Amino acid sequence: MPIMGFLPPYRKGALATPDGAEIPFVAIGNGPLPIVLLPGGSDGVATVADSARSLAWLYRRRARTQRLLAISRRHPLPAGYSLEQYAADFFWAIERLGWGPAVLECNSAGGPIGQYMAAEQPERVSGLILLNTAHRADDQMRAVFQRWAELARQGQWAELAWSALEHFIHPQPAAGYRPLRPLLRLTKGPRYPGRLVHIFEGMLMVDNRPLLPRIACPTLIAGGEEDRIFSARLQREMAALIPNSRLVLYPGCGHNYNLLHADRYNAQVADFVHGLLI
Repeated sequence: MPIMGFLPPYRKGALATPDGAEIPFVAIGNGPLPIVLLPGGSDGVATVADSARSLAWLYRRRARTQRLLAISRRHPLPAGYSLEQYAADFFWAIERLGWGPAVLECNSAGGPIGQYMAAEQPERVSGLILLNTAHRADDQMRAVFQRWAELARQGQWAELAWSALEHFIHPQPAAGYRPLRPLLRLTKGPRYPGRLVHIFEGMLMVDNRPLLPRIACPTLIAGGEEDRIFSARLQREMAALIPNSRLVLYPGCGHNYNLLHADRYNAQVADFVHGLLI
């Protein structure tokens, strides 16, 4: 559905699961290699189908050479959903949509799910991109998600939005947004606030250290040296545990550096994908 000639072709929809839930998806572009996008905590604010136009715009350059499929977690999302259950849902959706085997590009809270998928069913994952993420919860990561889960439970959406802004980008640029902080009082909560809480709480007990040595596919790990959610130390530890991995950490960048430096990140992904095609 191109809009005014600026967006790539895309289609959105939702798959009905056998147990009565739905899994939203958006397919973008027509490139030769299938890349499946697993979203982070933003999936608790809006599903990929709800954000289809924004995603088409975000991936408009990559859609010229890549074929992208963004998949949301199921809705409704039960509390305590396990990595095994997430993986089963995503594999089922990928198969139903005819996209496997595929490269998994996993952002933030989507990372542990992609790690599990690559380790448990390597024949269905041809490559793994771990972006702004980690493999286990340390004290820093746990403190962030505990606070965010509590703010979401209390409906303090302005405070949550400000805290997310502080953590998503480097602290110095975040300070420049301080005059706009009062406007965040207008922030509305997500349609299903419990979904966001479930995603945050699910990160608190993650520990994929036993799984990572079993990931055999080529893996690109990319993030910011100054990430205040997933520390550089955690990202280096993750890379050391995955046999066929490459780590790229950018000095001076925080969480979601890929949005602040899109051209640089897109070039990395293109090189990685090209290597899989050779």
